[in-house]
Amino acid sequence: MIGRDALSAKLDALIQEHYAGRKVPGTAAIAKEIREQTGFRISTGTLHKLRTGQTEVPTGSRLEALAAFFGRPMAYFLDHEASTDDMNLAVALRDKGVRAIALRSADLSEKSQKAILDMIDRAREIERIDSPVNDRLDAPAEDD
Repeated sequence: MIGRDALSAKLDALIQEHYAGRKVPGTAAIAKEIREQTGFRISTGTLHKLRTGQTEVPTGSRLEALAAFFGRPMAYFLDHEASTDDMNLAVALRDKGVRAIALRSADLSEKSQKAILDMIDRAREIERIDSPVNDRLDAPAEDD
C-alpha cells in the first residue's frame, strides 16, 4: 500500500498535469470540479488532507472518484512501485485501437517496429501532439 507522502506526490503530479498550461485553482475549486465530473461529493477538507499527506489513502468511492477524474486506474493510487509511465500505458491500453496496434506489432522485427513508430511520430506531428521521446526503440534504456 502506498504511503501518505507518496499519495500526496502522485496527487500533486496529477493536478499539475490536469491543469497544465493553466493556473492551478485552489483546493475548493478542484473538489467542486471532481464533484461535477464524477458525481461523488469529495469535500475540500478531505482533498486538502490528501494533497498535504495529512490523511490515509482513501478507499472506495473517494478513490474511484479521483481515479475517474484524473483518468487513471485505481491501482495508480495504491501501488507505490507503479510509475506514471506504467499507469499511462494502462490507460492507453484501454483503447481498442491502441491494443490492436500493440498486439499486431508484437511479433514484428525491430526494424518493422521502428518503421511503425516513425509513422506514428509523423501522424502525431501532423496532429500537433507531443510525442513521448522515451518510448522510442532506439532510445537508451534508463539504466544504461
